[in-house]
Amino acid sequence: MKGKALLRSFLYGIGSLAVVVGVVYAVRYYVGESYRISTNAMAEALKEGDYIVVNKWPKAPTERRGEVVLFHSPLRRDSLERPLFVGRVLGVPGDTVVVKPDGYAINGKEMPHAPQALSRYFITTEAKEPLLRQMKQLGIPVREWQEEAFGCTVSLTTFEEYRLRSELPQAVSAHLVAEQTASYRLIVPRKGRAYRLDATALICCREIIERESQGKARFQEGKLFLDGRETTFFIFQQDYFWILADNSQEGIDSRHLGLVPADQVIGHAWFCWYSKDKQRRFKWIH
Repeated sequence: MKGKALLRSFLYGIGSLAVVVGVVYAVRYYVGESYRISTNAMAEALKEGDYIVVNKWPKAPTERRGEVVLFHSPLRRDSLERPLFVGRVLGVPGDTVVVKPDGYAINGKEMPHAPQALSRYFITTEAKEPLLRQMKQLGIPVREWQEEAFGCTVSLTTFEEYRLRSELPQAVSAHLVAEQTASYRLIVPRKGRAYRLDATALICCREIIERESQGKARFQEGKLFLDGRETTFFIFQQDYFWILADNSQEGIDSRHLGLVPADQVIGHAWFCWYSKDKQRRFKWIH
C-alpha cells in the first residue's frame, strides 16, 4: 500500500509539472513573452539591451498603424534560426503608401518623420565648427560623426534638426543637408484581394510572390509569369504590413526585407520591464 501511495504521489507530481509547463508554454505562445532588444533600430522608443514584453494576443496579427512590433524576416533562409527585427507599423493591409524624402503619405495623409526618428545629415566643412558649437549648447549628442571629402555626416533626430535650424544663422543652416531617399508608391496587399503589379510592386513583392506561389512564379524582363503565362495581377493568401524602423540608418525593415506577411509578425512591443537607463524601466512602449 505504501508503494502504491508513493507511485500515486509521483504520478501526481509529474502530472502537476506537466500542467505547469503546458500553461507556461501556452502563455508564451499565445499571450506574451519577454525579449531583449539587440539594436538601436527604434531610436528613442527602445534602446539596445532593453528587455520588453511582447503582446501576442490575439494570435492572428491585428497590428494597428503606429504600433511597434517584433517580426521575422520574410526572406527565405536555409538556416533554422531566423533573426528577429523590430519596427513600427506604418502601412496596414489595403493602405496606399507614398515614400518621400521628408516623410510618408498614408492614404493621402501626410506623415512626417517621428520627432525621435534618426536620419543622416551632411554638413559642409565651413559650417562644421558653428554646428558643433550649437549642438554642444543644446545638449545634442554627436552620433555617428564621419569625416567626408568636403564636410562631415552626422545622425540627428527630426526634433534635433528642428532645434538646430531654429538657432543656427541661415547662412549655416543652409549648409546642413538631409541625405535624400528615393521616392516610390505602393499598395500594401490585403488577403484575398486582386493586387495590380506595377514596376514598384514587382520589386517590393517579388519575394512574397515566390513564397506564396511555391515556386510557380517566374520573373523575366520586369514581368511576372505564373505557370508560364504572363500576368499583371496577383491574389495574396494573407495580409501584409509595411514596417519601418525609427532609426533609418541602423534598422533593418521593409526597405530591405520587403512587405512583412502576417504570419511573420510575432506581436507588438507592449512594456519595457528593464533598461540600463533607470528612467526607461517599467514604461509602456509607444
